[in-house]
Amino acid sequence: MTRNPADYDPAIHGDPPSQPEEPEYDERDYEAYVAEQAELDEGDPDQPVLPIWQVIASSLRADILDGHYAPGAVLPSETELSKRYGVSRPTVRDAVKALVMEGLATVVRGRGTFVRAVPDRFTILLGVTPRPDLANPGFTPIARAWGWTRQPIPGRHHEGEPSYDALAFTPANRDTAHMLGVRLGHRTLHRYAIWQHTKRRRIEVNSYTNADAIPDWKANAERYQADPSAFYAALQQGRGPVVWYTTVTARMPYHAERESLQIETGTPILLIRRVQLSNTGQPLEVTEIKAVAEEFETADVNETSGTLDDEVLRAAGLDPEASPRVIAIGQERHDAVYPPMDSDGPTVLAL
Repeated sequence: MTRNPADYDPAIHGDPPSQPEEPEYDERDYEAYVAEQAELDEGDPDQPVLPIWQVIASSLRADILDGHYAPGAVLPSETELSKRYGVSRPTVRDAVKALVMEGLATVVRGRGTFVRAVPDRFTILLGVTPRPDLANPGFTPIARAWGWTRQPIPGRHHEGEPSYDALAFTPANRDTAHMLGVRLGHRTLHRYAIWQHTKRRRIEVNSYTNADAIPDWKANAERYQADPSAFYAALQQGRGPVVWYTTVTARMPYHAERESLQIETGTPILLIRRVQLSNTGQPLEVTEIKAVAEEFETADVNETSGTLDDEVLRAAGLDPEASPRVIAIGQERHDAVYPPMDSDGPTVLAL
């Protein structure tokens, strides 16, 4: 596995990894490119001329993708690039910023700009049964066997000790209201945890439940949090058989997510949402996983499309004609068991 360039310390690891000789640049090529752009501009007033920083970024991007700069290698300094291209340092800085935002480079203050390593990808299986209640503290022993440990939640303490789980009844924001099919401000139960894998970065585990579905929470909270199956059993009582669907999307993280996942700017995250539906199509609970997109991937297991009645799908706000690559639908199978997990991978989590 390739070491993160930010982890290189010459005093500990020695010199950075060797790399091919730096590619040679001919200033005449660059001048010819600028002249060609100018000629195009004269011939076609609608033809855009690339800003110089984009030209520099394109050149560096090609060198990285072609392997001229190996993962972990340091890129030329701003001063060197300024001299090479005959431009100001702010122009070079814009080019480097573009590479950072694309996830190709990372800036280590006081040391320079490094080519980001391409990490190994581990798999999160979707559709396994029985469906695990990942946000439940009672699931911790199973998660630990898979190589995961719960991490202290920043800013939360209980009797002077760090808290490893967060639980609160909160009004639904726009996103939560859309997931659960409730009005804005509706009372919901939010459970939250941060997990750390032995071989990978962190993930966020969130669970959102319509509070109307668990009116007895106060009386049974201790049992629900000790037994990983008790909470789901209570949700499904009188509302089954339940059905499930899972969606996987990607986006750039918000500031708080970058902090909790300990990732750099320009690193996208996966947003994995598994929705539990009642037999009338009403969302009961949503389990949400936030994971670093370049380190995790998903695979569907025991899930097929088209197993639900179209009316149930429409009641849940889904398009019955949607591609199964976008929506994965599965029926609960009580005879199935969790697939084998190994802390060394390649499969590290089941949802």
